[in-house]
Amino acid sequence: MKHLITALIATAIAFSASAKLEGDGYYRVQNAKTERYIYVLDDKGELNFQATTAELGAIELWMGYDRTVSDPSTIIYVKDLNGQKKDYDLQTQGTGVHTIINYPVSIRLYNSNLGTYSIFGRNSGITRYIGDATKFASEQGWVAHIGNGEYYRWYFHPMTTDDSNYFGITPEFKQGADHYATLYADFPFDFHSEGMTAYYVSSVENGTAYIKEINGTVAKGTPVIIKCSSAVPSGNKLNLGGKGSAISGNMLKGVYFNNNDLVHKNRTPYNKATMRVLGRLSDGSIGFVTSNEQYLARNKAYLVVPAGTPAELKMEIASSAAIGTVTSDAVSISVNGLELRVDGAEDAVVYNITGQLITRSANANSHAISLPAPGIYIVKAGSKVAKIIAR
Repeated sequence: MKHLITALIATAIAFSASAKLEGDGYYRVQNAKTERYIYVLDDKGELNFQATTAELGAIELWMGYDRTVSDPSTIIYVKDLNGQKKDYDLQTQGTGVHTIINYPVSIRLYNSNLGTYSIFGRNSGITRYIGDATKFASEQGWVAHIGNGEYYRWYFHPMTTDDSNYFGITPEFKQGADHYATLYADFPFDFHSEGMTAYYVSSVENGTAYIKEINGTVAKGTPVIIKCSSAVPSGNKLNLGGKGSAISGNMLKGVYFNNNDLVHKNRTPYNKATMRVLGRLSDGSIGFVTSNEQYLARNKAYLVVPAGTPAELKMEIASSAAIGTVTSDAVSISVNGLELRVDGAEDAVVYNITGQLITRSANANSHAISLPAPGIYIVKAGSKVAKIIAR
């Protein structure tokens, strides 16, 4: 009977060398013999319990703690399914053991003095352990699924905010005193370090991507732009955990995988017509640009745009105007049913919540504009931008 390996991929990612299992939470997993860390880079693969065949390309093992600190593929959520520290679900990168193979995995304390664990799956009386198959000195290693020796012992490091096992953002771009990066991760978070802000893109219009701040905890699976105050990840630490609310109208998307393994591939092609990525504009500022990459990067956010969108988009913070009637300076925007009225501006452009152009009026002042259906719309009148609800 065959089973997708990501299950045991996630399995091989649970407890810590420096601390015993402390209940549900986020961990990194490191082999006790080779000191390589587990990276979950795909959700495909299979394991045959009756035979000794397996395709384990979804798991890679790499040496070096510094390599892990900004990589979401090293973060695993361990969930005790019955409260008996016996059966676990191990969740990461948008998937999990229980979802994939429809039964739990087992993690057992092997040496209480060293804090090492064994990780294994059972089916029809057959047990398959997870270990590091690469026994020679090398940065990179691969996973083995049979055996039960010293290469099959693991440390489970609980996530912290000190330098022993933290997650921090490595910036991609700098503008003035600020640093920017995007993130798409399967964990909720808020900010431990000072000077950090998360944004999403609420609309795109007239060559500008308008962004809005996310207050409080960012929900898991939310693609975001993160503004940082430090150039290094140790100054941009996150608190993992909590529960954030889903963001409505976020035009950012993300992918968990960009696997180019010879046995199987899991990649998302980049489309120049409908996708933009965070980058440096021709004037030197930070915004969204057309990429030359063939595939989307894993665990990064990208912007979805309508065909015909400019190759470069400026990035600006959206107006915080309230929904309903908006009056600012000489411009007034109001809605009554499906009738939109603009006063104090000759031009008005209306988009739906995803940024698609609905209508444009060059003679909007004191004239009613008919909206096609109830819903949320973004209106730009002169220099003013507002969100309205048509009922």
